[in-house]
Amino acid sequence: MSKFFIRIVVLFVAIYMIICHIAAVLWQVNLWSHTYTVLFELCLCLCISSEGKYFCKFIRWTAYAITLNDAIISADELFDFMPYSIASVLPFIIIALGILTTTTLAIKHYIRVKRLKRIWETKK
Repeated sequence: MSKFFIRIVVLFVAIYMIICHIAAVLWQVNLWSHTYTVLFELCLCLCISSEGKYFCKFIRWTAYAITLNDAIISADELFDFMPYSIASVLPFIIIALGILTTTTLAIKHYIRVKRLKRIWETKK
């Protein structure tokens, strides 16, 4: 599988989970299903283990957030250990933090690479 495809799937699963959560909170419509879990877990395994530790270095945090979110939601459905007020906010916060971490690290990396390129070009 191509690196681009894996990154896109991880991003779309994150967006899908946010939409499902918003629909569940606002309109009391349950869009959660286990079909996305199989696809995501497959892509997560490919993304993290396919090409070593530097492959998808930053999107990895979004994948971790989705996995944690899925685990918490599944455990809460089975054991009902969280009150509704926490269960309605926590998944959104986890995914948002994963996306925010990925974006922040990618922007910092981009700035660092641009700065190094500028330094390298001035030395030539």
